[in-house]
Amino acid sequence: MADDFRYHIDHHGSLVRPPELRAARAAREPGALAAAEEEAVVAALHVQRRLGLSAVGDGQFRREHFESVVYDHVEGFGPAEGPQPLADAARIPAARRRGAPADPAAAGRLAAAEAATALDNIERPVFVVLPSPGYLAAVGSALSDAAAIDAAGASAAALAAILRAEIQGLARQGVAYVALGNPLYPPLLTVAGRDRLAGDIDVDAVLALLVEADRAAVTALDVPENFRVGLDLTGTGPAPATERGYHPAALHALLDETPFHRLCADFPADPAARLPAELIKPGLVLSLGVVDTSTAVPETVEALLERLDPIFERRGEDDVAIATNSGFAASADRPLMSADEQCAKLRLVETVARYYWGNEI
Repeated sequence: MADDFRYHIDHHGSLVRPPELRAARAAREPGALAAAEEEAVVAALHVQRRLGLSAVGDGQFRREHFESVVYDHVEGFGPAEGPQPLADAARIPAARRRGAPADPAAAGRLAAAEAATALDNIERPVFVVLPSPGYLAAVGSALSDAAAIDAAGASAAALAAILRAEIQGLARQGVAYVALGNPLYPPLLTVAGRDRLAGDIDVDAVLALLVEADRAAVTALDVPENFRVGLDLTGTGPAPATERGYHPAALHALLDETPFHRLCADFPADPAARLPAELIKPGLVLSLGVVDTSTAVPETVEALLERLDPIFERRGEDDVAIATNSGFAASADRPLMSADEQCAKLRLVETVARYYWGNEI
């Protein structure tokens, strides 16, 4: 299925927190924080509309970090214990890791409030990014032996049911697109990442665990026909460069007969480090992260077009989207980008997209 709904201008949900919102969160006064979140979200929605983005979100301003939308609403998550080699390889900050519960239970909806403000304030498709069940079950686990993998798999299956219910709830609210974020995949899909992890975990067993759980959350959904689901492999910024590239069999295990409509991945300047688009079947939309959020220095339009032209020549226009390579607030260790610098990066995504789709986006 091609992307008939023209979500060709993409980003990954998290935006730079305004100073007023950061101050309100630091003060920890619930009423003031809620008001600051609402004000910041409404302002961010209008910025995204003015930039011409295909779909808009709330900037994840109501979350302390990406995973909070689940940690705050699902009971049983605890401190991560022991080594977590996969999370280390994916560069997930320790503050964002939790040990997954054996029997998770959701205390109501997860992202209803995030979607509501966007749906109530702007006439444009709304999207939400959620952490995937495989990610949540594995990010705080050592995954060191078969028993640990089995335990993570059981937790992931239960979390998949919770995420599935939430995705259907968002669709009923009127959300147009939900992406499941799982930045644990790149180390499991690249030759260098798999070699690094081989002494610590059963790489193929863990990959199978993530794939099964993440597919379970989106297979045969009861949603409107034009609703879309994506799998987002981006996380804390550009993937580490590797001259050995992706592992074809691992990539096939992830993508063969996938129920997702879109795949979001870093697509850096170094050809050796790119996702091999020639291995991706037609019909799966590739959202290519060509604009780098780890630096405020803007790329040139010419350099991005040179990188993208061969992809468009091979895949055509329906199966491609232009994107940043991660969210703007995804990493605490990067220099804080200003709102103007963020807008310049998003405007660059929009400008490049118009070279391919003109006013049809």
